[in-house]
Amino acid sequence: MKLNGIKTKSLLLCLLLCCMVCGGADAGRFSWDKYKSKPDTWYRSDEGRRVAENILSFQDDYGAWPKNIDTASEKVSEVSEIRNGTFDNGATTGEMRFMARAYKVTNETCYQEAFLRALDLILKVQYPTGGWPQCYPPGEGYPRHITFNDDAMVRIMTLLQDITHSEDYDFVGAERRAAVQKAFNRGIECILKCQIRVDGKLKVWCAQYDEKDYSPRPARTYELVSLSGGESAGILRLLMSLDKPTPEVVKAITAGVDWYKEAHVEGIRAQWVDGKFSVVQDPDAPPAWGRFCEIDTDRPFFCNRDGIPRHNFDEIDEERATKYRWYGYWGQEVFADYEKWSRRWGDLQIPERTKMLAIIGDSTVCDFPEDDLRRGWGQYIQGYFTESIKVVSKARSGRSTKTFIQQGLWKQVLDMKPDYILIQFGHNDSHAPEKPESTNAATDYQDYLRQYVDQSRQIGAIPILVTPMYRRKFDDAGRIKDNLLPYANAMKQVAAEKDVPIIDLNAASEKLYLQLGESGCMELANAPDDRTHFNEKGAKIMANLVIQQLQQAEPSLKQYHIKSR
Repeated sequence: MKLNGIKTKSLLLCLLLCCMVCGGADAGRFSWDKYKSKPDTWYRSDEGRRVAENILSFQDDYGAWPKNIDTASEKVSEVSEIRNGTFDNGATTGEMRFMARAYKVTNETCYQEAFLRALDLILKVQYPTGGWPQCYPPGEGYPRHITFNDDAMVRIMTLLQDITHSEDYDFVGAERRAAVQKAFNRGIECILKCQIRVDGKLKVWCAQYDEKDYSPRPARTYELVSLSGGESAGILRLLMSLDKPTPEVVKAITAGVDWYKEAHVEGIRAQWVDGKFSVVQDPDAPPAWGRFCEIDTDRPFFCNRDGIPRHNFDEIDEERATKYRWYGYWGQEVFADYEKWSRRWGDLQIPERTKMLAIIGDSTVCDFPEDDLRRGWGQYIQGYFTESIKVVSKARSGRSTKTFIQQGLWKQVLDMKPDYILIQFGHNDSHAPEKPESTNAATDYQDYLRQYVDQSRQIGAIPILVTPMYRRKFDDAGRIKDNLLPYANAMKQVAAEKDVPIIDLNAASEKLYLQLGESGCMELANAPDDRTHFNEKGAKIMANLVIQQLQQAEPSLKQYHIKSR
């Protein structure tokens, strides 16, 4: 795989480098990874119960666990040894996962109670702005800020996500699960609001933000306000895990991945050597990213405890070089997830400042695979626009104004929040009355069109109606005979009533077909006996007829440079 010139090394190499960069950072702390694959029998064993009791002993009065200590290794000996709980460095969320598994296997209520205490704390301490502090009580220093540092907030949200979807957390109960889903949604809103924008362009995220106004904040003296090459990777991977991403989420992901493509550093190898972080020149090393990058320039920088940013790693003193990770290979995981995400949601990707034009309709409009001889005019609209417009066709074969709504396809379009929507139905609406897709031109067909118009406007989109083109059927006298004219006229009535832009493809296709005659129309068909569908030539001609009227129907599209053909 190659992304904008970035070569992705083998997974083995990336994993090796990640281990080298981590430098054993998890040593001396609780790690859920150590226990999540243990069999049920282990959790029921004396050893499993001993570990669970050890972990329980470290839970503080608020419900959290301390960081940088292996809470599973031994039981706390005195109350004074219990450190303040936190969400930093993987603390609390890891212990919660252990408690949930232990309860599921043993049904011991003390494990359930410990988990629910911690969950209630998470729900309680979420800020109205949607973020979480590093710990509770948050105090007056930097731990009070919304904390992405060390993936604190991402770990919380990943756990909340699992609670809402996994049967392993059924014991949480419906009421708490509803609260968890609400908290998760607010967290996503917070993430989107925190994404840094420079000169109108979205980038990635900082490690901390003000809990009231979302402004970037520093932490320790060597942790200045900056773009984070480390924490932003976890945020992007969380966003890419969302099902049915909104347009705002899609834009955030696309912009974030673009930043990783642009902000990488080549020719260096970052690694731990004898407990010290080092950076050496290596032309064969995979791309690396700075932990701290300047917001305006994306350039990595480094800091000693004096808080002065430096661009030469050799100027970092031994104390900071030994205890801190300044470069990493986080982008490799981002690119791997993005490749999978793009295969699933690629049709939703829209560059920033680009307008989306959605198309809905039936088989005369929709996209067809290469091995299908049919083509729809919606497949060829994008070519008339520059990159200022992104065309997304959601038309589906066999659908009518009624079934497109009933089958949930219209909701998918609304969730995309396009800027313009081209709407053409009629062919399947005109089927025999006993067919489930059938509608009456004078009644429910018009009602469904009104629904499309009203709901388009509710999301801020501009609806543009397109009357259904004629079928290519001729009588013995060479006249076109078709039953779609009542639907075209009904659509025109709705357009006049609702003051909606309309493209009269019905009239334009009639004029064209009469000029071509029956024999000429055969050149537009995908099959000799098919008088409705098109081959590539026919679909492109229909697309051209639509475009010829589009600028006049909706003048605001002129600024997006519709090309002439």
